[in-house]
Amino acid sequence: MSHDRVLPDLSIDATGSAPSGPLPFRDRTIPMWTHGVSFLFSLGGGICLLAVAVFVVFFYELVAQDRQLILAPLLAFGAVVPILGILIFDVGHARALSGYRQIRRRNAVTGQALVAVLAGGVFGFLHPLIVAPFVAGGILSWLLCGLAARWTRREPMWDFLPQEATSFLSGRDQRAIDLANAARGDSALLEALQKALAFGGLIAGFAVASWLAALEVINAAAIATIALVTYWSIDAFFAYFRQRSVADPERLGRANEVVCLPPPYSADPEGDETALVVHHLSVRTDTGTPLLSDVSFRVEPGEVIGLSGDSFSGKSLLMRALHAPHDLTALQVEGFVALQGAPLWGRSGEERPIQSVLVPPETLAVPGGGAANLSCFSVEAQLDRARKALQSLVFTADTVDRILSAPDVRHLSRTEQKALSLARALALRPGLFLIDRPEDGASESLLAALGDRLRAEARLGHTTLVATENRQLLERCDRLLMMQNGRVIEFASTAEIRARLSSGWSRFVTTRELDNEEALDAWLCSQFRRDGDEGNRRAVCMVANEMLAVACQSPTDSDAPSDDISFEFKHFVGQCQLRMIDQRLALSSGAMQKARVAADTSVEGERLSPLAKIMRDSLDVQTGDEDGQSHLEVTIKTYDPRLLEKRKGPADVSPQT
Repeated sequence: MSHDRVLPDLSIDATGSAPSGPLPFRDRTIPMWTHGVSFLFSLGGGICLLAVAVFVVFFYELVAQDRQLILAPLLAFGAVVPILGILIFDVGHARALSGYRQIRRRNAVTGQALVAVLAGGVFGFLHPLIVAPFVAGGILSWLLCGLAARWTRREPMWDFLPQEATSFLSGRDQRAIDLANAARGDSALLEALQKALAFGGLIAGFAVASWLAALEVINAAAIATIALVTYWSIDAFFAYFRQRSVADPERLGRANEVVCLPPPYSADPEGDETALVVHHLSVRTDTGTPLLSDVSFRVEPGEVIGLSGDSFSGKSLLMRALHAPHDLTALQVEGFVALQGAPLWGRSGEERPIQSVLVPPETLAVPGGGAANLSCFSVEAQLDRARKALQSLVFTADTVDRILSAPDVRHLSRTEQKALSLARALALRPGLFLIDRPEDGASESLLAALGDRLRAEARLGHTTLVATENRQLLERCDRLLMMQNGRVIEFASTAEIRARLSSGWSRFVTTRELDNEEALDAWLCSQFRRDGDEGNRRAVCMVANEMLAVACQSPTDSDAPSDDISFEFKHFVGQCQLRMIDQRLALSSGAMQKARVAADTSVEGERLSPLAKIMRDSLDVQTGDEDGQSHLEVTIKTYDPRLLEKRKGPADVSPQT
């Protein structure tokens, strides 16, 4: 008998006492006061450590030399005070900055190095020669750490054998995966150098202090103290420069650069206050290779936009660049992205309503169980709203209870994890939903429920961008954003694009610039997917580039609402058609006739106009005007590489065969 209790359908507004607006949030920040507090704790611990070394002087002077044996237990009891101080400072440091482990470590090293500098300064008053090991140790630490960071290989957490790699890559050992991907540590050479240099400082301190004691410059009781402090100081210097030689962990995994461009000019500035505006968004590698190229579009409130295109077209990268460009490791991001007039790229520790939510293909989860992950560890009212959002997606109370009571989200099924991610995003009520491949791990019923919820969110004015190849989700989209090779090739209504695709036509939209030849060629090459199509690609791209040149020669019209031109392509048997739609295109019959004569009478090597080259390399060229849009349509001869292979096959067979 099934124990599933079917729940009634829930309205989007059936949220009980939950807050109706977006959930307030603030970005992760490191408060400035943590550095000061951490430094003071580190400084106090270092001073206590020096105090312990000073007690060595009293033991030697009062007990060993003056034979005041009664002072031995008193001094030992007194030495407990700085030792307890070290314990108190270290524990207090950890309690005061709980959760800031990396800050504590970095500032502790800095504080110890500063105390070492102070100790060297104090010893310098006794005699300048005592400072020599401090200075030499500091310089050697700086040089060795700098050279080691440049020339030595950082040690991985675990070096695995090929046989072991076969084991954990087949899914048998998650811990092995974690160790293999963990951040590399310092090389063993650095650890050995730190120990060697610190003990070298110990010997140097003993040598200098003993020589000065023999000259009766200092008391012999100070020999051990000077040696111990020198050892500790050089170790602190090396630890400081060793830390400085590696990258700050806060910068690891971050984008190299994020540049927010000025907002674009708009004839209707009030309209941009409610729309999603993406302007000249580009993402490049550190070598300058473009991954996203000049992406610009505008989405009105309440629209559901589908992102579609081939694999590796940049859909997921676009989602991440819109929402969290700082997380694009080692990439350079540039552009302007704003929702309702507020930029999306700003990071701040100030509390504010959440603007956008990204739902990646894999579930984002932190320790805390299902209910905490679903409600983002928020108040009970937010959990109630998140529970109802989850119910509207999975419909069964048993599934809801299982997700909420899960102690570890990773142990849920993929469909349950996907439902949790989607329900959490819906409960946050942002102005912009970014959903990447929701079909990964989702059942058909979950996708259908998600489609209903997205349409309901659209009624509230929320905007959705969903990257998917699922047909039922695409059919619920108002418009489709077609992408290829990191570029937007078309942005039109879903019905228009589907009607064109069903008729065999594909479209590419670009700006009137010769710099877009590469993008145009990439789009045309993608239309020929068979082996042996190189000649077809070359012939069509040559004609298309000349058509783009013709468009760039059109007179400038400052009153035009946009400066975009469209290319449409369709295959036929033995030929293809390429059409350029341009509202500024103006080709008279005289210009066409002149270009045709030039093409017919041309000789090899003769310089021709772009229009004449089009005439020469095409089977047919026609111009027209439809719905107020002028167009230039050409027919280009193509071949079927499969037929060439069939013809070539018998010729390659030897007579003996």
